Amino acid sequence: MTHDKGDSPQSRREQSCTQQVMTRHNGLVFYGLSAASFLETAIPLHANALLDVFGAEPEVQRWIEEHWWPVKCAHARETRAYVEATWPEFDWSSAYGEFYEAYRAQACPRRDRRGPAREALVRSVAAAQAAAFYRCLGSAVDDGGLRQLLCRMSADESAHFACFRRLFARLDRDKRLGLLTTYRTIVTCATRARDVDVQLAFSRLNAPHWYGGVPFPEMDYRDFVLRMGKIVRRHLPLGAAQRFLFRPWWQARCLRPPSLPPTRPAPRARALAGRRLPAGAPQ
Repeated sequence: MTHDKGDSPQSRREQSCTQQVMTRHNGLVFYGLSAASFLETAIPLHANALLDVFGAEPEVQRWIEEHWWPVKCAHARETRAYVEATWPEFDWSSAYGEFYEAYRAQACPRRDRRGPAREALVRSVAAAQAAAFYRCLGSAVDDGGLRQLLCRMSADESAHFACFRRLFARLDRDKRLGLLTTYRTIVTCATRARDVDVQLAFSRLNAPHWYGGVPFPEMDYRDFVLRMGKIVRRHLPLGAAQRFLFRPWWQARCLRPPSLPPTRPAPRARALAGRRLPAGAPQ
């Protein structure tokens, strides 16, 4: 009887190690995954505000407390753990601390002016973008374990999109936003993800937070957007809705620095699912 050496436990271990080494030298994966880990870790800033926006919707509040936030928290833990294990020279804590100080001042801009229907629309757009981003980033990785993690995160975000989309449809029946407001909200949310959220996270990922050499060629944000845009085109079925959502990611020439409002205190933590919800502060 013959044995397939390519499928032996030792061969699988060697293949896994090779994949991890290849991932370690993949700058696109580092930038994308690290930015995601920052944004997911800062989610409590949004969760606290959402509980206020949906104050008249106890079932929605319960879903945020018992499902949405715990899932996002798991995304934060797992992405951070992978980044710290794969790129130990990168000081995740100090980089996130800088990001958090810049991000918390504008994480929820003008939310007080949004009604529940508009907020549900914003969250559905954000979830749709996150689902596609994780799916496409997963197509660029060599490590099978990381690919599985990103696929699971994409599925989680797809489920969040479906929930927020149903909520928007219900709330919009009572007080319609109108076609123009809906269009402008979607465009603003899609562009803001590229120009503010991801760009702020990306800006803290280069040399000052590395101890020793960076194991891949550093790239600027425009290059990152261009490369992610190509991956989106290649791996995501692009109907009219998808092209509309992801147009900013292949228009790198339109990039501009984020415009930040004056610094303000972080939102006060509130009780969530029987415990205090920290406002995504560095630890």
